[in-house]
Amino acid sequence: MGGLKICRTILLVLAILGVSSMGEFGKAAEPPALARLSGPEKERVAQLIAGAKREGELVAYSGSWRPDVQAKMIPLFREEYGISEAELKFKIISTRTGAIVTKITEELRANVYKTDVVNNGTVGWFNDLIERKELMAYDCPEYKHFSPLVADPRIAAAHPPYFIATKITPYGIAYNPKDIKGGIGHWKDVLRPEYKGKICAADVSKSFSYTDAYLALRMVIGKKFFENLGKLKPFVMVSASDLVNKCISSEYPIVFMASENVVFRTNQKGAGLKIVLPPEGWIGVGFPTVILARAPHPNASKLFMDFIHGKACQDLFLNFGGDVVGRVGLKSKYAGFPQPIYDLKGMIEMDWRKVTDNDRNEAREEFRKSVIGE
Repeated sequence: MGGLKICRTILLVLAILGVSSMGEFGKAAEPPALARLSGPEKERVAQLIAGAKREGELVAYSGSWRPDVQAKMIPLFREEYGISEAELKFKIISTRTGAIVTKITEELRANVYKTDVVNNGTVGWFNDLIERKELMAYDCPEYKHFSPLVADPRIAAAHPPYFIATKITPYGIAYNPKDIKGGIGHWKDVLRPEYKGKICAADVSKSFSYTDAYLALRMVIGKKFFENLGKLKPFVMVSASDLVNKCISSEYPIVFMASENVVFRTNQKGAGLKIVLPPEGWIGVGFPTVILARAPHPNASKLFMDFIHGKACQDLFLNFGGDVVGRVGLKSKYAGFPQPIYDLKGMIEMDWRKVTDNDRNEAREEFRKSVIGE
């Protein structure tokens, strides 16, 4: 009897331990995104996760998520929501802004809906798509954690509940200190006569994002500046990387409207370039992320929007991707660029909802005449 009692006691203890272990296992198995939530929001995200698994795919186009960033971003998403590769496949195509606009426009005209999410520096095009009811309104709960500099449509590339600026690309002046002595601190410094033949510039006439940069910058430095710039015969190009490479090689040691992100990445490899965001005002081109109205995978799309605007992914963009972001509470690990937008001063504020296609077309033509001389 005594032995039987001992056996029963041991079995009871093992049963209790088993239940406890299963409870701990259950907690451990819950993905981090759900573990930190409760109530209706937890239920909402759980439903999105289940829906994303049923859909099994997410298709996106991006003008800013480089392959090296994707290589870290996608595993982070899977860890955050507990979704395996077998359950949800990503197809994210990184390409040029113009190519993305062309591709999505063709899909919409043909009523062929293959794409879910688009990330691009084309706030004007996105606003046009809203007017045509081609974007999905999704009031992402993460938006409330962002600075007005990326989330307030009166001053930023934003149009909630459709989009805010997921990240910002500042455009300033880059120069090679081996060739440019004394430094550059202001936009007007570029117009020194000795810089004739030493400047390469972003080609506004062939780029959506450069056109918006031009419109913003013209408010600060005026049309006459660009006429004077044209007299210095700048070499114009579309590719931000090619512009910076011209600067590194000393062929054109000054870049007018240089991408801070591209300069940062080349400096990480030892380029040694300087970049200036002039105090009189600099351009921050927003890169919003949107969901197309007829996205074939809406649950995966909404979950992905939550993720890319969440703290973990925004920190990845800042401290790995070298992007300027607007989520409040993040800190850059770098002493210089990049920094969160709220730690930078002087970004030119604009209500992009008021800028029309005609404004952009006139700006491109104006640039052709004053800077390129066509």
